[in-house]
Amino acid sequence: MVTPGALRVLFLLLLLLWASGMENSTILEQPRNVCLGLINEGNYKSFHLENTAGCFTKCRQSGNEPCDLKNLQRYWLKYEFHLVENQMGIVNMSFLKAVVQSVSTNISEDLLFSLTPSQVPRPVTEEEHEPPDRVRLPRSLFESLQDSRSVVRLAITLLDIGPGNLFKGPELSLEDSSSVLNNRVVGLSLGNISVSKLAEPLEITFSHQRPPSNMTFSCVFWDVTKGSTGDWSSTGCSTELSAKRTVCRCDHLTFFALLLRPILDRATVQALIRISQAGCGASMIFLAFTVLLYAALSPQQPHSLCLRASRECERCHPCPQPSPRLGHSPHPQQAEHDLPAGRTAGPCEPGLERQKESSSTLEGGPWRLRFYRQRFKSEDAPKVHVALSISLFLLNLAFFINVGHGREPSDATCWARGAIFHYFLLCTFTWMGLEAFHLYLLVIKVFNTYFGHYFLKLSLVGWGLPALIVIGTGSANSYGHYAIRDKKNMATLELCWFREKTAVSALYVTVHGYFLITCLFSAVVLGLVAWKIFTLSTATAGKEQGPNWKGVLTVLGLSSLVGVTWWLAILTPLGRSTIYVFALFNSLQGVFIFCWFAVLYFPSRTAVASSSGTARIDQVHTASQE
Repeated sequence: MVTPGALRVLFLLLLLLWASGMENSTILEQPRNVCLGLINEGNYKSFHLENTAGCFTKCRQSGNEPCDLKNLQRYWLKYEFHLVENQMGIVNMSFLKAVVQSVSTNISEDLLFSLTPSQVPRPVTEEEHEPPDRVRLPRSLFESLQDSRSVVRLAITLLDIGPGNLFKGPELSLEDSSSVLNNRVVGLSLGNISVSKLAEPLEITFSHQRPPSNMTFSCVFWDVTKGSTGDWSSTGCSTELSAKRTVCRCDHLTFFALLLRPILDRATVQALIRISQAGCGASMIFLAFTVLLYAALSPQQPHSLCLRASRECERCHPCPQPSPRLGHSPHPQQAEHDLPAGRTAGPCEPGLERQKESSSTLEGGPWRLRFYRQRFKSEDAPKVHVALSISLFLLNLAFFINVGHGREPSDATCWARGAIFHYFLLCTFTWMGLEAFHLYLLVIKVFNTYFGHYFLKLSLVGWGLPALIVIGTGSANSYGHYAIRDKKNMATLELCWFREKTAVSALYVTVHGYFLITCLFSAVVLGLVAWKIFTLSTATAGKEQGPNWKGVLTVLGLSSLVGVTWWLAILTPLGRSTIYVFALFNSLQGVFIFCWFAVLYFPSRTAVASSSGTARIDQVHTASQE
């Protein structure tokens, strides 16, 4: 017979057993979350693979599923080693296509495999039609292993990583502005054999449609040592872009992918703004120096020029005043162009002889020209330079105001800022075009170039034409808030410019089209001037040996005046690096102009005079002072 005390003990034991069972069931239920990467760890049967692959969709930034990305990513990385060590043949699942085969280290040619997304990777030969997606493994990779083994096992894997955060990396998952092309990863592995720093890189070709204009492709591999969970890296990989395919060349084996990145994501925009602000600040300082130097030159004394020919003159003589051409310039080269018809130039006159005889004189004995600082304000070339400097200074100032505002301005204020910025941008383009026009008149078109009130007419074009364009554009209510957006339509930069989407045609016509016209004209003129400089330099090659560095420096100086740094904008669609180059060099244009201005108008006692726009082609180093 069971006593009441025994019943109580039995009841207590049952309670303890029940509590222990509940605790154990709780322990067993807790790790049932597959996306923590613990349940299926080390298990690679079909059931476990499909179970773990569900995390490709479940593990999202906005999802409620707790995930351990490091464990999950390590699971798939180890799966490649499992394939090599434990399985031969093919794996064909909806999210995974793989092949494992033995390869002799004594092969005689490269290995080529098709990577068609819907098919299992298969070997193809050179004679077959090359598939659009493929991998080429150089035979040198296997030959390097001949000393240790005669056969190796190769695993090639195509893995669909889905839309979640797996294999996206910290940058992609946090910024959400880039993506893995087609969510497809290519894995290459020889198991426990580490392959790195290949003498001949492997090639992976990805086919794709033409990317959007604001996106670019980059070849990457999964670097497990980067960050806490691993991340994509491009070290050891190069990218060869074309319209419908990209070739990745890498010097090691691992998981590879092709990333689609916005050219101007938030980090890139911020870096470009900092570079541009630093460069524009330096340019504003030097542009102010340029204007101050011009203003400081004394207008009280007559402009003195000393011309000396190495053959014709033994000493310097005062130069006769030339006839008024191109704004009454007393420049000696201008005088050469302005000798009256029928008059023969004396040995010390600026022209030396008429144009027909001057070329032989230029070849025989170069003239030396020395400028004094007292005055050159009667010349037009420095005025053109100063006008360009003022317009560029004001453009940089408008840029600082436009990108530096803290809170969002009102519509009226933003309209005014956009109009002002547009005006000074067009003024800068126009004055760079006028620099090229001035250069054309004085170097290419030497005769019949008389213009009354020359600089006044240039000023009407330089300041007036942009005003007319801005008035017409503003009357159509084209200015307003503008935003540069990334792939996810997130604003990376907001400023006052042309109104977003509603003024695209006005932007392309009045900015892009205007820039292309001035760019093409300046390029043609600069090319003709460079041709004259170097062809005449070749004519004197018997006396001047070695490269014509002065001619090169002259062309570079003229390039800063006609806006060659702006031409780099044409290269920006090639990738992010060219955008950085454009931002750096273009923002420093004011520094280059100051250096050219100072060299021209403050020459050393022994320096050969150069003139901005005047073709002292006999010295082959002119072009910026008239």
